[in-house]
Amino acid sequence: MNSIRHTEGRQMPPAGKLVLEASGLAAEAGDRRLFTIPETLRVYSGERIGLIGANGAGKTTLIRILAGLLEPAQGSVRQMASCAFVPQLDDIRDEVSAEATLSGGERTKQRLEQALQGGAELLLLDEPTSHLDMEQMKRMEDRLLDFSRTGTLLLISHDRTLLNRVCTKIWEMENGTLHIYAGGYDDYCVEKERLRTERQREYDQYIAERDRLQEMIVQTRVMAQGVGTPRPRKGLTSKEIRSARPHFNRKQGKMDKRVKAMETRLEKLPQVERPFELPPVAFDAECHRPLRSKSALEVKELRLCAGERELVRDGSFRIRPQMKVALLGPNGSGKTTLLRLLKQRSEALDGGPEEGASSAMIRFAPNARVAYFDQKLYSLDLQESALANVQKSSAYDQTAIRTALARLRLRRDEALKPVWQLSGGEKVKTQLVKLFLSEANVLLLDEPTNYLDIEAREELERVLAAYPGTLLFATHDRMLLERTATHVLRFSGQSLELLPIEMLHAEKKSPQQPEPQAEGSAREEAAWTEEQRMMVELEWSELLSRLSQPVRQDEAEKERLERRYAELLELRRAMR
Repeated sequence: MNSIRHTEGRQMPPAGKLVLEASGLAAEAGDRRLFTIPETLRVYSGERIGLIGANGAGKTTLIRILAGLLEPAQGSVRQMASCAFVPQLDDIRDEVSAEATLSGGERTKQRLEQALQGGAELLLLDEPTSHLDMEQMKRMEDRLLDFSRTGTLLLISHDRTLLNRVCTKIWEMENGTLHIYAGGYDDYCVEKERLRTERQREYDQYIAERDRLQEMIVQTRVMAQGVGTPRPRKGLTSKEIRSARPHFNRKQGKMDKRVKAMETRLEKLPQVERPFELPPVAFDAECHRPLRSKSALEVKELRLCAGERELVRDGSFRIRPQMKVALLGPNGSGKTTLLRLLKQRSEALDGGPEEGASSAMIRFAPNARVAYFDQKLYSLDLQESALANVQKSSAYDQTAIRTALARLRLRRDEALKPVWQLSGGEKVKTQLVKLFLSEANVLLLDEPTNYLDIEAREELERVLAAYPGTLLFATHDRMLLERTATHVLRFSGQSLELLPIEMLHAEKKSPQQPEPQAEGSAREEAAWTEEQRMMVELEWSELLSRLSQPVRQDEAEKERLERRYAELLELRRAMR
């Protein structure tokens, strides 16, 4: 059914002035119909709408039609307010020379700022947080919220944190139609789960009623056969038995009518399709041998450089088996450089110093099997299918491999296509499954969510959480980091700091102290003796060690450690 579905959720604000209206829209890509929206779409002033959906569903086509940049296959669009459109950076072909020298994040910010300052009342954005690091994303969200006080937003995004923080309504492109949900992304998820539960309940009721009718039909048929044949009784003559036969025939006729009525009810029973749900990816411990060492990876005296610029000076950290460590830092801080260095060292390419790093002690566990992911996808055979690519390096059977591919939306025919025919996102999914189902027990992942839509990102979260090995990954997806990582390796200035994820949460909750005045600061510094500083640092080091243990403490102990961490954090800030 091609229609707009309005669902319940967080209460939407009252509608303001109508700023955009689209009626009977349809769009095509070649000979394929992307979507049909027969009803009228309306956007009101003050609304903040997030447009989501699978890659290829038609999101960018829809927003370009609404912006007046594309003609729909059918339907019309009316703009009742000034409108500005900021395309996704990857879609921009003709860049002026001054802009071409900027980084992706700088170009994204510049184009958005130009649109915000252009005086438009309605802002249409395609992936506004692409190429931004986490701090830049937060500032972008603040800027959009500030704009929305007087303006209206309609944006495409796979960034669930942004959709939660900024949006008051979600539009979802799915199966050639548009569904409208009130609230942010979490509200959308709650409503989707309610609908899934409702569909499952309807299916269960249908199966129960179908089985009940089928059983009653069988039982009534058996009864009808017994009724139609009078049983000889002692003392009854043949004449008496024959005279009773019409009575039994009438009873059998009634039973046959009951059977017919129930068969008609069964035929007319509205069929309900079983909700489609794939089994989860089940990892086999035999295929990922556990590390027989206290450390999966140990790094000492690390120095990272990018040309003349020093990124990290004398960095050291140790990662224990089964830790899932997210690399956290701004763009250009050295996250990708570190992952590439670890890959090179694990492969022992030439035994000499690696590009971008001076000599450093890097030691993997003796039985570590390291696999590396980046966006270049060098390890894929473009002539082979996704299924064949995974099979080459996996001990899993075909059923398990197909399940893992299907969980990331590479189903049936897509899994059998040559890789060169797949989209960028589908190639990324193939490479990720190839790594997860290989015999590797240490994975290095550089931006694994790039080119993935929301559904694929959520499935990736589940796979990462279930993965039995050790992970180091760099990502700009804040929700994936918070739901997957057990620890973060933070790039701060030119130093590295390994923290449990709970400590990162405690830092966010800790109130930021205002900067003291210069005179007060001097007095405060003088008040801290060397002995006090040393005691604080010793307790800080001990606390870090305890919180870095992979074994989880009970809730009360964990809360106590987190509170003490926040207290020590404030003390260390005061001592600076």
